[in-house]
Amino acid sequence: MVVIFAILTLSLNLISGYGGLISLGHAGFFLIGSYTSALLSVYQGWPFWLSMPTAILLTATSGLLLGFPALRWTGHFLAVITIAFGSIAQLLSVNWVFLTNGIDGVSSIPRPPLPGISLTSNVNYYYFVLICLAFIVYLMMRLVASGFGRALRAIKDDETAAACMGIDVAVTKVSAFVISAAIAGFAGALYAHYIRFLNPDSFSLDVSIRIFMMMIIGGTGSIAGSILGSFVVYVLPEVLRPLQDYYYLIWGVIVILVMLFLPGGLISLGSVLRAKMAARRDKLDPQVGSTETLS
Repeated sequence: MVVIFAILTLSLNLISGYGGLISLGHAGFFLIGSYTSALLSVYQGWPFWLSMPTAILLTATSGLLLGFPALRWTGHFLAVITIAFGSIAQLLSVNWVFLTNGIDGVSSIPRPPLPGISLTSNVNYYYFVLICLAFIVYLMMRLVASGFGRALRAIKDDETAAACMGIDVAVTKVSAFVISAAIAGFAGALYAHYIRFLNPDSFSLDVSIRIFMMMIIGGTGSIAGSILGSFVVYVLPEVLRPLQDYYYLIWGVIVILVMLFLPGGLISLGSVLRAKMAARRDKLDPQVGSTETLS
């Protein structure tokens, strides 16, 4: 589950961490990818290797449709639009009983087959999704280092300046939404065939906020931060759960402390500590600091 949510967080980081577009409805893309692959597998008998690409394609299409509001709105306006999108997707999964089976959900979702390997084992499925995460990380690294990634960061810094430099802001924003949605749909397909049962409650606004927290706590605009944030946000609450009444209190305090002292996320902890040590060393020996500055 940590690996699947890491893929989800990486997809959100593309548009929010690198593009500066706030999305709080990412669970909607997750839902579309999950239900598409599950329904095609269970009711149509499609193999995973056909239902999964279809789920990615359909989710990318929804990202294309949602990307158009991003051309006009930013900040909290865009956040509200994405929240509405996620809520609509969940409501449709509840009310379209003829398609999604409503609150009863979809069960008996098959695990994907691999030649000579049984993915019915959770251990084998873990290594399978780990390979998928490695592929997504490689894809993200290539995207971020490409001209598209540089254009996306330029738009985040100053949209007007980016447009004056010749960057097609509209195409870049919509492309970011499409790619982000496609990756989230891929994570949804992996989730559906792992958990083997889907219910609309698994794709609420809380899930979108949880993904957003993974990105913020790990570090926005950081691939490694997305993976670290997914691990911490998913595992730490489970570790604290035996504390019962104090569970939410301690978890909330930890989140607040991270936001106060590590605004760049947990991934920035090393650089923050190095900066504090350097400042302390310079304070104890000003001549060393001045010499290093001159050099």
